Amino acid sequence: MFKQFAAAVKAYGKAFSLVSNNNLWVYFLYPVAIFILLLAGGTALIDSLSGFLKSQLIAWINLPKPGSTGASILAGALSFVLGIGLKIIFFFVYSILLKNLVLIVLSPVLALISERADEIITGNTYPFSFPQLIKDALRGSLIAICNTFIQLGLVLCCFALMLIPVIGWFAPVFLVIINYYFYGFSMMDYTSERYKLNAAASMRFARKNKGLAIGNGFIFALLFAIPFAGVIIAPILSVIAATVVSIEAHQNNTPVSYAKN
Repeated sequence: MFKQFAAAVKAYGKAFSLVSNNNLWVYFLYPVAIFILLLAGGTALIDSLSGFLKSQLIAWINLPKPGSTGASILAGALSFVLGIGLKIIFFFVYSILLKNLVLIVLSPVLALISERADEIITGNTYPFSFPQLIKDALRGSLIAICNTFIQLGLVLCCFALMLIPVIGWFAPVFLVIINYYFYGFSMMDYTSERYKLNAAASMRFARKNKGLAIGNGFIFALLFAIPFAGVIIAPILSVIAATVVSIEAHQNNTPVSYAKN
């Protein structure tokens, strides 16, 4: 598994070379547009939800509204802290969901760039088919949505495990690794789809090559953490890197190490 992990990490170097040598920079324009939309929509949603929940909490604890008769400095401070605290909580949850939202919305683009990378690497040609593109995009979106719910469920389980002595110390580590795995699996599935693997077979392939999935998801998460630029760079480079190692794994039908040119 460690060899696979190293292979997935090294594949990012080849992914960057593929982008540079084949003028694939245009694909980075799509995440820019998506990021602007998700940022604007997410900010508005967080403001709306935090404002609504703050007003409900203030009403529940019977806190006087700041500026009204009898409102105290303490009431104003509590209202301010509630507003800031709720925004932080909602922003944290949204930041977890954002990676999967990007993968869902970008599914058609990721399917196209994975196919283009496959053509460059193998020399195979895939005539453009709009119905097939829609099929690939829907499958990618469904897998990303399923992974989102699984990850949220695992987050809750890990929070519960944290309450158990000793075992709880390792829960955050397990959670991070599992998240890496699901991100990598989402990226690898585009290649599995072209190799005619159904969703169940794709899952088995990812489990067999879990080191590739975890390594790909690890770099994806690191890149995504870069402010602003990460959401633009991470999806495109990650799907190309996943395509590189997935092709090798499918061709060899065994766990692979990185093949040097």
